[in-house]
Amino acid sequence: MNDNKKEPSLKPLNSSSKVERTDFQNKQNYLKQRARPSVARRQVPKPEEIHRRKQVIKWTKWILPALALLLLGSIAVWPEIDRIINTNKEIIKQLARIKVESGTMVGATFHGLDSHDRPYTITSNKVVQKSNNSDMIRLSDPKADILLQNNDWLMVTADQGIYMQHQQNLNLYDHVVLYRDDGLFMYSDIADIALKYSVVTADNWIHAEGPFGQLDAQAYFLDLHAGIAQFQGPGRLILNDDKKSSSSSPSQPLKSSE
Repeated sequence: MNDNKKEPSLKPLNSSSKVERTDFQNKQNYLKQRARPSVARRQVPKPEEIHRRKQVIKWTKWILPALALLLLGSIAVWPEIDRIINTNKEIIKQLARIKVESGTMVGATFHGLDSHDRPYTITSNKVVQKSNNSDMIRLSDPKADILLQNNDWLMVTADQGIYMQHQQNLNLYDHVVLYRDDGLFMYSDIADIALKYSVVTADNWIHAEGPFGQLDAQAYFLDLHAGIAQFQGPGRLILNDDKKSSSSSPSQPLKSSE
């Protein structure tokens, strides 16, 4: 082996090759300059400010639980509030349909009970109440719905009518139509209804049609609760059996009732 092998020599660096790192120092000086003004501007709070902050914290401890209880309570009672709101909306809609002006009402409804505590309802497109007679109410396009025994019902319509509210009397005229839920139709020019006693009378010609057949009479009396019907003649009665028989069979005349 050769012991005369040369070792690598280290050459000193020139001063010109040295790089001085001053960026860290500059950043540190910058941060110190930024911190000094903020520290200088900070002041010790005054006793009044400390007292005010304590009051705010004290009131916050009461207000926040109260708001939480109020919120929980509103959630609990909201269904009832929603029901009241919807009910008021429906009432407002009904009131919007009603216009009252100088004794005239549009879209009126009257409710009552007869002597058997069965309800009846009268509706009218337009009513006029005279100031000199508050009991008499004039009706336009009236309709009366009457509940009978065994949950049967009767409806009477007309073009005009007069409702005596305290006496519970309804006088109808012009194209009076009486309909019963068993299919009976009765047509006349007038009809007087004693709503309290559920009695219908008319001293005028009547034409009736129904499951029994056809009937023409000069006058009639109906007791709706008792189920009694009386007709005054001369008149004509054609039963359904008569329709099925030969056309030459005469119709049966009605006997007049006293």
